[in-house]
Amino acid sequence: MKFTLEIGEKEKHRIDYYRNWFFGTERLRADGEIVASRNVVSPSNYVSIPLCRRYEFSVGTSEPRTVVFEKERPLLLAGIRPHKYRVFVDGKLIHEQEGF
Repeated sequence: MKFTLEIGEKEKHRIDYYRNWFFGTERLRADGEIVASRNVVSPSNYVSIPLCRRYEFSVGTSEPRTVVFEKERPLLLAGIRPHKYRVFVDGKLIHEQEGF
């Protein structure tokens, strides 16, 4: 799964997300800076209790925005089934996608 979003009106910000379904590595970036990441050697890639991961961060200075990124995995066989991704900006859903 890989997608890029551009948010903001006057002050533009770029949100990039990448996840490798086979190894479980993932990266979430805001304006080129890593907000969250997980790598292949992390034990939490293979044993994970919560079904939904939520990352909240702010971008911008003159036009500050609060961004919430959610990734929801299925209960069973999560490694081979599609995950749901949602991005909220200032409490409004701006992007929703399902896939590997």
